[in-house]
Amino acid sequence: MKNSFPNKSTAVEQLIRREFAYELGLYLQTCAHIEMMASALIVCLRGLEPECEDWFHEYCKVRKLRTDQFLKQLGKCSEAAKKFGFSDELSKLSDWIKRFVQNRHMAAHGAFFDSHQGFMRVDYVTKTGTKNEPKFQRENTAVTREQVDVVLKDADRIYLTVLSMIALIHKDLPSRIHQRVVPIVEHPI
Repeated sequence: MKNSFPNKSTAVEQLIRREFAYELGLYLQTCAHIEMMASALIVCLRGLEPECEDWFHEYCKVRKLRTDQFLKQLGKCSEAAKKFGFSDELSKLSDWIKRFVQNRHMAAHGAFFDSHQGFMRVDYVTKTGTKNEPKFQRENTAVTREQVDVVLKDADRIYLTVLSMIALIHKDLPSRIHQRVVPIVEHPI
């Protein structure tokens, strides 16, 4: 089968450019880091420090919430955010997550294809309706290089905003959070 894809290290590179695959992965990782740090922000605004015994458990509970529940928890932190002077930014973060959750879902679950017209096509299906009567809708969106650049820069801006909010609580809090959530592992070899 590998012979069907000459000069490519993976079969998918026949379907999409390597640069796009890299940027797609970078966008997904940026969104994952936003989710990680926004979850930590919620727990910290509740008054727990990363060194507290319950902090990690509470962080995991927030991290695994559905998006609508996550946004509710973010909203509940508005009063606490006022003490640190970033309640407006917190509201903007919540709005951003709500507005662009479909972008993240499409990036994670869409199968992209290059087109000869200079844009990407995507096979992505959304589901609405009820559990017993789901309705499916195909997404017919062309994705251009310019759109990829815009969403990647915007996600990076949001990530930096979340980090700056956390640093307003305490300047070393971002690094303390990373130390708590990122496990120390040894090289496997």
